[in-house]
Amino acid sequence: MSQELVWTKLVNFMGPSRAHVLMDEVLDELGLTELRNADDRLRFACALIERGGANRLIGRTIAAQARLHGASEIVGCRPG
Repeated sequence: MSQELVWTKLVNFMGPSRAHVLMDEVLDELGLTELRNADDRLRFACALIERGGANRLIGRTIAAQARLHGASEIVGCRPG
């Protein structure tokens, strides 16, 4: 369920082919194979925020949703 939430946001924002590339790049960067929970989603969001530009925008929406679903603030990133 966690990964589907992120996937939907990415596809809506940039289309499926670009979303697939970005998802793979960020998961690899984080050393993850999938997003299993809200903490993973928050880590993913923080990585997007750090990339800047349009990625920052989508990262902020994913981070907000992850926090609403119980992500630990210990995992958090600096406000974007």
